Amino acid sequence: MEQQKHLFQNIVAETLLIPLYMRAKESRRGDHAILRDPLAEQLVESIDYDYAKLDSAPLSEVGCVVRGWYFDRAIRHFIDRHGQPVVVNVGCGLDTRYQRLADDRAAYYELDLPEVIGLRRRLIPEPANDRYLAASLLETGWMDELRAAHPDGHFIFVAEGVLMYFYEKQVHAFVRNLARRFGGGELWFDVCGTLMVKCGVKPDSLRGHGAQIRSGISDGHEVERWEPRLRLLEQANYMKFFRPRWGFFYGQVLGRMTRLCYRFSSLLGYEITCKP
Repeated sequence: MEQQKHLFQNIVAETLLIPLYMRAKESRRGDHAILRDPLAEQLVESIDYDYAKLDSAPLSEVGCVVRGWYFDRAIRHFIDRHGQPVVVNVGCGLDTRYQRLADDRAAYYELDLPEVIGLRRRLIPEPANDRYLAASLLETGWMDELRAAHPDGHFIFVAEGVLMYFYEKQVHAFVRNLARRFGGGELWFDVCGTLMVKCGVKPDSLRGHGAQIRSGISDGHEVERWEPRLRLLEQANYMKFFRPRWGFFYGQVLGRMTRLCYRFSSLLGYEITCKP
């Protein structure tokens, strides 16, 4: 397969290659994989990039695939429980969730910056039931378009590996804008904890990278205080899932100190309680 090199204009956009590579690497484990992603394997082979530097990021290697598995599970559960489900991947990068889920009971949308959507269109031609949206998550035009396109739809939004790159006031605005429009839906995302932000600590896959972690949350209930329309469904510690893969210290020792782990990272899910 002929490789293509892409020079990213946005330094945060380049981080999309991290979860892509980690999913591809995991998928090659075959029957022992947490998450199977054959398309990710193909995409990695098609993009000319120095992936070797990511092989020294063992925590991100497991964390990225646990995160993908976790959000896939949340979406499957949502689709099973709702009529006319609409799945929106916010900051989609080169995520292959539509292909992994293979469930056309829902309508799917992929949202990212124009640069990323342009790359995505070249590498993953737009499926009929998975529409691409070129916009910033901070804009509201795309939200209004989706609401108008699916007036009776039930929406689940997943922002995977995205919100930590935004300032807290920007995250507030994004959350409020969604909550005002999509009552009855759900919002799922991952966060770095406040300790990481205060200490200037990055995930191991970002060490040496120019992208900065700009916001963090340790207590999932904090978001309810920002936006009363949101109700916390779950705050999850990465390391409680697939404990053997984290190794003894992280899986069996640190991973059992849930509150401490939340100060470094966690996975969050919210119900949007009020109709717009």
